Amino acid sequence: MKLTNGDIYNARESLMALLEEKMPVGTSLKLAKLANKLNVELKAIEVVRNGLIKMYGTSGENGQIEIKVDSPDFGKFSKEFEELMAHEVEVEVDKIKLPENLSIEPKVLMSIERFIEV
Repeated sequence: MKLTNGDIYNARESLMALLEEKMPVGTSLKLAKLANKLNVELKAIEVVRNGLIKMYGTSGENGQIEIKVDSPDFGKFSKEFEELMAHEVEVEVDKIKLPENLSIEPKVLMSIERFIEV
């Protein structure tokens, strides 16, 4: 499946929420495998994102490097971050059929709709 880094980055929290739900073993296994595949890509995304923060950020009150909207370099950071999120990758994943009786908020499903069937 062709995905953007943005698809993967935005899906992580929703996928983690689904991993907290009780489901049949087969569905749970497929979700775990999906999470593992996406985590490989997420690690690379985070390395680049953190590099951008170090490049364009400044030391904050707590000593950590951060980038703020009012920073003079925020525009550069934002442009490069958008490029990072638009980058396409090929990830071998199958859509996962979720149980009909699963109660989950629509906002959780929005960012992972590419990966699931209901």
